[in-house]
Amino acid sequence: MKTATTSFVDQPGSKKSRPRLAVTLGDPAGIGSEVILKALADSEIAADCELVVVGNRELLQATYTQLRQQSGGEKALLADPEQLSVLDIELEASLKEQITLGIGNAASGAASFAYLEKAITQTLAGEFDGIVTGPIAKSLWQAAGYDYPGQTEVLAKYSGVSKFGMLFVARSPHSNYQLRTLLATTHIPLRQVPDSLTAPLMTSKLELLVDCLQENFGLKTPRIAISGLNPHSGEQGKLGKEEQDWLIPWLEEERQKHPQLQLDGLVPPDTLWVTLGQAWYNPNYSCPYDAYLALYHDQGLIPVKLVAFDRAVNTTIGLPFVRTSPDHGTAFDIAGQGIAQATSMEAAIRLAVELGI
Repeated sequence: MKTATTSFVDQPGSKKSRPRLAVTLGDPAGIGSEVILKALADSEIAADCELVVVGNRELLQATYTQLRQQSGGEKALLADPEQLSVLDIELEASLKEQITLGIGNAASGAASFAYLEKAITQTLAGEFDGIVTGPIAKSLWQAAGYDYPGQTEVLAKYSGVSKFGMLFVARSPHSNYQLRTLLATTHIPLRQVPDSLTAPLMTSKLELLVDCLQENFGLKTPRIAISGLNPHSGEQGKLGKEEQDWLIPWLEEERQKHPQLQLDGLVPPDTLWVTLGQAWYNPNYSCPYDAYLALYHDQGLIPVKLVAFDRAVNTTIGLPFVRTSPDHGTAFDIAGQGIAQATSMEAAIRLAVELGI
């Protein structure tokens, strides 16, 4: 068992053989290749697993060469692609020649989709135990003709599952507190959130979260804070009707169904995250919650990225295999400059290992 400062899973179960993980490069015009090369330069990262990079070897080598040049003659802390296991995804010459570090386009979007698709099919075929995905640009998938909101939805569709969720996990370097936040809705416009939220959806997400906390994190009686939707959780219907009309009755029903759980809510969204901030920075604060259930994307991810931007991990729960991802984007503006931080990618690999053993 790893020390508390590096471990995500507090009470892991019995271990099996080293998991075999696919690590996709993400958009080849972004920082995915850089953070992977930096993460894999640390021999401890791959000590408990077998890692296979999924992407185009020639583009990975070109990124490596450029980053070495950016180091100003000093030896860059990068893994040498020649020493890595790479599942080489061949790209058409006309496509490959359009890809340039820092300039995302339809070609780089198409390449990133091809990497993910190959990783999924190989994992479903039993070649890998899990996938760590590099960052992609959703708009460039659209430009390349792939109409998906994000990688999470592609993973779910290819895996044939309809019950899945985006869980964000991070370990505080200040207090050792472990943040866990699940989103009830994910990549949809804000105006669609109230109509997309339903009692069956909330039940599905809550069950996913409880199962994950119990089975993957060893928390048999988890304590969960559930957010309201409107300011002040609707303030008894004055600032929105959803809480009074169905969210509060739904929560009461869930409490009756699960008397062993602590389900607190509906906590007003502006105060829900106070306990998170206190637990993240204060080692003497005992957080009353093991996890948070946020109702939409920005409600959950603004606080997560505020405290843990460089170390949070996105993991898709409900899939037949482990999937994790660093919680940051492609950062085209700094790609190829050698300044991208690999902390979140390192954390994503570690969490995939711990969830897969």
